[in-house]
Amino acid sequence: MIWIGSGALIIIFFSFRAYINNRKEFQKKIIRDQYSRLYFHLLQGANIVFIISGLLFLMLAIVSHVNGFELIFSSEYSYYLKLNSS
Repeated sequence: MIWIGSGALIIIFFSFRAYINNRKEFQKKIIRDQYSRLYFHLLQGANIVFIISGLLFLMLAIVSHVNGFELIFSSEYSYYLKLNSS
């Protein structure tokens, strides 16, 4: 769970940083082109989705750690929950 939690924190940090940087850059420029505004809004929407997904993965890691569950990923790309016996 520590890998999922640390990965989620990294995703949250960089997505929030990109969100703030994109907003500052867009406010500096006076852009009248409709495509660049659409591109800006798509980038900001993607950043918000990444932030929300990072928060959800962080909550998954916390709840799984507290309840004693561990996510095990097999080589066939299927996963299952296993009760952590230690």
